Amino acid sequence: MLKKGNITLTEQLVNIIKEDIEKGLYDNNMLPREIDYQKKYNISRITVRAAMSELQNAGYIERIKGKGTFVKNKKISEPLLKIESFTEEMENRGLITDTKDASILIIGADKKCSEILNIPINTPVYKLTRVRLINDIPIAFFTTYLKSDYTLTLDSNIYNNSLYSYLANEHNISIERVKQYISVDLAKKEMIEKLKCKKDEPILVLKRIGFIDDSENPYEYTIAQYIGSKYEYYFELRK
Repeated sequence: MLKKGNITLTEQLVNIIKEDIEKGLYDNNMLPREIDYQKKYNISRITVRAAMSELQNAGYIERIKGKGTFVKNKKISEPLLKIESFTEEMENRGLITDTKDASILIIGADKKCSEILNIPINTPVYKLTRVRLINDIPIAFFTTYLKSDYTLTLDSNIYNNSLYSYLANEHNISIERVKQYISVDLAKKEMIEKLKCKKDEPILVLKRIGFIDDSENPYEYTIAQYIGSKYEYYFELRK
């Protein structure tokens, strides 16, 4: 029930719907009917329509004639202009980041990993996997391979925070340059489970090869898989 007070009923409804959108509560991104809001909050049709108009003007929703009202997908844009961790980039923009399902173990490098890290097959490497969230919404699944040149902790809780900060603060390891490759894929079983996305939903894939010096021997190989409808990278080029 909405209450009359310093904040209008329209503003209260707008804030409720905004919060629900941020939490991802709407199935298939479709909002309830206007009459559903009227009955739920005991408010007038005029109040509901005013709230919807405000949300539409602010870019939160879009109305499709004959279909209904839907959450308007807003992509988080990240520039590929400097070396920054996911945590640093998002927090610099005022977004709340989190990590779940962090797991680190030592494995033998497979053929692909050995080629990229320039090491023999089956050489021990650290494999770190994490689901990254923004404002409690799963955005990306990271798989990172690190050479075993340095002894890293196998306490998975440590990797709930920035990997780059841990490497710098605890081991004086700094990624000085990277090579990055962008491609697209479709969500399969693992991505559906980790990111709660739909089957065959477009996935933005960023592969990062990180170097700690000017040699051509990488230290890091990361595969970051983002939900394509929620995330994008951009470049700004000058002549």
